[in-house]
Amino acid sequence: MRTLLALLLAATLGAAELKVGDAAPAARPQSMLKGEPLKDFRKGETYVIECWASWCGPCVKAIPHLQALHEKMSRRGVVVVGVNVWEAERDPAGAQRAADFVKKQGAAMGYRVAVGGEAFVKAWLEAAGVQGIPHAFIVQDGKVAWTGHPMEIDEQLLGDIITGTHVPAAKSAAAPAPAPPPRLPGLDDESAEIARLQERLNALSRALARKDWDAAERALPDAAAVLPPTERKEMLESVGARIALGRGDPYPSYRLLEKHAEDESDDAETQNEVAWDLVTHPVFLAKPNLALAARCAERAVKLTQEQHPDKLDTLARVRWLQGRKEESLRLQELAVKRAQEPELKVELQETLDAMRKGELPPADPIPDEFR
Repeated sequence: MRTLLALLLAATLGAAELKVGDAAPAARPQSMLKGEPLKDFRKGETYVIECWASWCGPCVKAIPHLQALHEKMSRRGVVVVGVNVWEAERDPAGAQRAADFVKKQGAAMGYRVAVGGEAFVKAWLEAAGVQGIPHAFIVQDGKVAWTGHPMEIDEQLLGDIITGTHVPAAKSAAAPAPAPPPRLPGLDDESAEIARLQERLNALSRALARKDWDAAERALPDAAAVLPPTERKEMLESVGARIALGRGDPYPSYRLLEKHAEDESDDAETQNEVAWDLVTHPVFLAKPNLALAARCAERAVKLTQEQHPDKLDTLARVRWLQGRKEESLRLQELAVKRAQEPELKVELQETLDAMRKGELPPADPIPDEFR
């Protein structure tokens, strides 16, 4: 799973990449549980992409609201798609649980329902900095027109988006504006409970966005209590490590990343991703764990039989930082040789040229907060 690494890094290493007004991500749900596959965002249609899981109480309570929107607004070109996340992609049991849940709902969940998969989660939720569900995106004309709690979506909001009269709420330039609790006129007791539970997650998200680590630490237990036991434990560990990382202590993150790497020891992409982050992000480079980075990078190169240029590039960087510069140069030369994509080849060659001059170029621009 790539979600653990995102939980460790998302709020500490930068702001959300996916925002209102951006082009909708290219990633689509990996499979359908009900209805027509979502392949393209068609002109003249408005899409409500709602992320949910069967273990999520607020998600379940939002289903009747989404069904009502589906029934009332489909004639105006509104397409509701419920996308199962953080469940069906985890293991076969999770996939079966999600499928059984949708089958049991029957006509009460009459809109399209899909399984998101890791690529969808990364491109939509992780890119938007979303740390709790349910969460919805509205897509109009191929762009993200709105994002937030699905209970905040009503006929007026959808109508304004369809007619082009919707004006997104202003955001503070100093910090992300807090997401208001989804309290709409006429909420019943169940919807009020959804709002109360969601506000626990909102409080944590706001503290993390402000990098107010003391407030985040206070908010974490209440936010985690919203989740079932397994996910609660994972959230406490991962967000707790992220708070420690924000305070300059990377060691709880290292322990989780090492466990993640061992759990996915046969996945070259996971090994490469962990190694790359360990040797490129300033929060880790301040107190580097080169032993873990080397172990993961070596696995990635071995699993891909020295054929993938990106894996060779990562290991070359690790070796350089370990002081093994001759081996680093050899690996970088091989990375350039293996690269087929012109843009990647140029990038790898630039790194090699710098190494030959005795320099290791930064992998990415350093965010302002780390300067």
